[in-house]
Amino acid sequence: MIALTGLVTLGGLTVLAVQGGIGAAGHERHRSTALYAAESGAAAAMEFLRTTVDPSAKWSAYVEPANASPQRPAGIFGNEARPGEPGNLFGADVNAWYAVEILNNLDDDGYAAGDDQDGRVIIRSTGYGPNGTVAQVEWQVGVEVTGAGGRPCPGYGQKGMAEDGAGRNDCLTTIVATDVATYTPGGSP
Repeated sequence: MIALTGLVTLGGLTVLAVQGGIGAAGHERHRSTALYAAESGAAAAMEFLRTTVDPSAKWSAYVEPANASPQRPAGIFGNEARPGEPGNLFGADVNAWYAVEILNNLDDDGYAAGDDQDGRVIIRSTGYGPNGTVAQVEWQVGVEVTGAGGRPCPGYGQKGMAEDGAGRNDCLTTIVATDVATYTPGGSP
């Protein structure tokens, strides 16, 4: 009887351990989904900014004065498109979406007035995943618009990259800084 009780207890503990492992794997998958959504939103914002930069005003049209709500440009493909809505880049079964904001960087001389004078902005992309999981990435990006021919560079480089893929070294654009935060419902890691 004692051996049988021990085996039943051991079996119960094994079931609990397996269920805990499955739950942890599910949470990690949800966190990854939210992070991928946030990174997708930031990439869509970079494409939007690349095609809408004004050589003289830079991105002043997309930044607001200090203490104002940041812009969430509708021109960013998929911005704020919920699962199943047109424009959402993810399948409805993935249950993921993103919201992107464009902010001016604090050390820009035009920050208080909402004027982009240095050609650097912050892309804040918040990704939403299953079960209320949220991840946020911030990328500070810059562009040099006085390259050859006075036109914007054709692409963005990544941190640590030496070339922009266009064979031009006169206006290498880089991700200046990045930050990532993830949030899980209930505060569990």
